[in-house]
Amino acid sequence: MGNLLGFCYKSETVLQKEEDTKPVFSWDKREDLDPADYCFEDLDGVTRGKLPGQINGQQFSIENCKDCILFVLDNVASLTIDDCTNCVIFIGPSKGSVFIRDCTDVKLAVSCQQFRTRDCKRIDTYLHTNTQPIIESSVGMKFACLQINYPHLADQVKSSGLSLFNNEWSNIYDFTPVEHNSNFSLLPETAKFDTYLNEEHISSVSNSNKVAFSSHNSLFPLTVGTHNRDGFGKSALLSVFLGQINDYVEVNKLLKTVQNCECRLRRSKETKMNTDTVIRIYGGSERSQNFSKFAKDGPVIGFEVEGDIDTLRKTLPSPQDVLVYLSTDTASSKDINNFFNYVDMTMST
Repeated sequence: MGNLLGFCYKSETVLQKEEDTKPVFSWDKREDLDPADYCFEDLDGVTRGKLPGQINGQQFSIENCKDCILFVLDNVASLTIDDCTNCVIFIGPSKGSVFIRDCTDVKLAVSCQQFRTRDCKRIDTYLHTNTQPIIESSVGMKFACLQINYPHLADQVKSSGLSLFNNEWSNIYDFTPVEHNSNFSLLPETAKFDTYLNEEHISSVSNSNKVAFSSHNSLFPLTVGTHNRDGFGKSALLSVFLGQINDYVEVNKLLKTVQNCECRLRRSKETKMNTDTVIRIYGGSERSQNFSKFAKDGPVIGFEVEGDIDTLRKTLPSPQDVLVYLSTDTASSKDINNFFNYVDMTMST
């Protein structure tokens, strides 16, 4: 009997060793999340916010809020906004969708993969979205290109898998169009999101987090969209081949030059290209061979630029680490069509 008990018995030390050697899975290490920390609900006439690091890519929701100023300076997995009235809302980058339902008189600023509204009225949206925005059973919808910057935003955009340069903000698709009228329009190029905020609101966000809504230092390039071509000047394709460079420092320098030359961006795209595509768009010259080498190692960013192209051509810098192409006057129309048609085709497949 004593031998049998000795065989069955295990000391606490042995049990602890076995416990320590058990495999640990990701779901065992996941912290318990309080749903109340990932939503704004049933608020009236207040200002509420979430700071960088407080959401960390979780889903977020806003529901049944009225006369509120609401901001989340962090990235989210997805966002739903339901039954809100007369609110000003800013949400950081969303890896997935932003879905707005049954809202009225809302001012919204957001960057996302997909944007959609249903049963909404009079929503002003300052938008950066990598896919075509969709509205359904919605009226009085207005859109502008998102212009904002704050610390950590660049890292949040990167972790959300969004491209700064694939912005379809003006390419709205209306599931429920009406005859002889439009359910949406574009806000003026000069429209700014902070016009909906008073000094107290701005200081509560900006003083501690350095939030800026200016186009001069916005992380997202300002594009005017493809509607209402107003004869601003000549057009050209400006392409940047990043090669092995994994940041946009040189691209931002080039965009500053574009601004200083009284030019503007109508649209932009970021894409990958193989050698055949490079030759088809940029020709088969020796220069294209260099383009192909860079395109093999990294993305190609293209801008439709319009304005004083002659001055831009004279002042455009030639960075050492990236390759830059600016189309000639005779080739500009063909280059623009070839580049953007290619990108639209590849993104739709």
